[in-house]
Amino acid sequence: MTHPISATTLDDLVPVHELGRDERIRLARSGQVFDIEAGKKLTAIQEYPWIDYLLSGQVCLVSGDKKEIIEAGTLRSCSPLFNESRLREHAVFVTPGELLRLDRQLYENICGIHPPSLNALGDLELNDTEGILLGKLYQACKKGNLSLPTLPKVAKAIQEAMRDPNITSAKLARIVQMDMAVTGGLIRLANSVMYRAAQPIPDVRNAIIRLGMEVTRSAVVSMAMQQLFRSKNPLMKHRMKAAWNRSVHVSALSYVLARHCKGFSPEQAMLAGLVHDVGVIPILDFVSRNHFEVDEDELEAAILKLHLMVGELVVDYWGLGPEITTVVRESGNWHRDEKDAPDYCDIVLLARLYRLNQNETRGPLPRYDEVPAYYKLGLGYPEAEGEQVDVVAEASEELSAVMAMLRGDRG
Repeated sequence: MTHPISATTLDDLVPVHELGRDERIRLARSGQVFDIEAGKKLTAIQEYPWIDYLLSGQVCLVSGDKKEIIEAGTLRSCSPLFNESRLREHAVFVTPGELLRLDRQLYENICGIHPPSLNALGDLELNDTEGILLGKLYQACKKGNLSLPTLPKVAKAIQEAMRDPNITSAKLARIVQMDMAVTGGLIRLANSVMYRAAQPIPDVRNAIIRLGMEVTRSAVVSMAMQQLFRSKNPLMKHRMKAAWNRSVHVSALSYVLARHCKGFSPEQAMLAGLVHDVGVIPILDFVSRNHFEVDEDELEAAILKLHLMVGELVVDYWGLGPEITTVVRESGNWHRDEKDAPDYCDIVLLARLYRLNQNETRGPLPRYDEVPAYYKLGLGYPEAEGEQVDVVAEASEELSAVMAMLRGDRG
């Protein structure tokens, strides 16, 4: 059970009490109080999206070998329950109590706090195991020795070919035919609900003519990406598969949203959505190749602390351009509102949030139609009947077609 809160609840809480009154009111609107039963365990990693405060009851905070009893109403309970740098902490409710969750991202957005850069990572608080893993990753990144994934052969060839102003559909067709899976996917795309005409397309050259050069480029790069989300390590295989499935869904949602927004290429949005979380690939690959013995929490901590920076390194290495780099860096910042003009980052941000709204119910997550990006993209204005239209729900056939194409489904 949850309860709303008022801004006065934040008056004595560190560090949010330092915010101005209007800012506290805004933060309070995002917060919720949860009734927690005795014996309930909370982990710092699971609670990372929020800043937690104990409002009533007693908890036992465990950090390594140390245990601390925290009681509501004390000075300690006025500070966050978890230290954001110590992601392996956990807390167990000794008695029934109330937990306040505030949106960490909104707080950081209000304060102008940005994700850590490469140079700031050396200041993170780490336990011994995290220190070994993150230290090696950090040094590999800093020295440029991290094994970054290379673009699949067909994707790289398409990128290079598109630099030729005299490129022809026949030459592009020969490149695409290097990969039979991509060839089939491109033909299916040309015959899909988004592009189909009276006559079906039988071959890849005519598919390219129907789609156009730029659409072909984005589609080929996107379809070839599946090759990167693979691992021979059984322990990493399920994580790679989960990351791929998540990326495909966000990619397809980005495509659908871009089709309803003026001035955007749906195929570029599809590519942006597919690589938004690409930073997890080198991290999982690094752990796998170096045979690190890490548990799930330690690996999750590494991903949380490094995936944005590593993702930027990857898309820069691939030469996908500054728009895609911005997507990797900022598409998880739900309250992003620094520019008036919308961009591809706003589209991917909405796609991610839409997916989370549909699939997860944990904590005070903003609705996808409540964030600045929704209105900047022109999606927040009611129809003549006075009701807003869910553009994703209205385009379920398109969504299914794009997901099937990216996954290589035949049909």
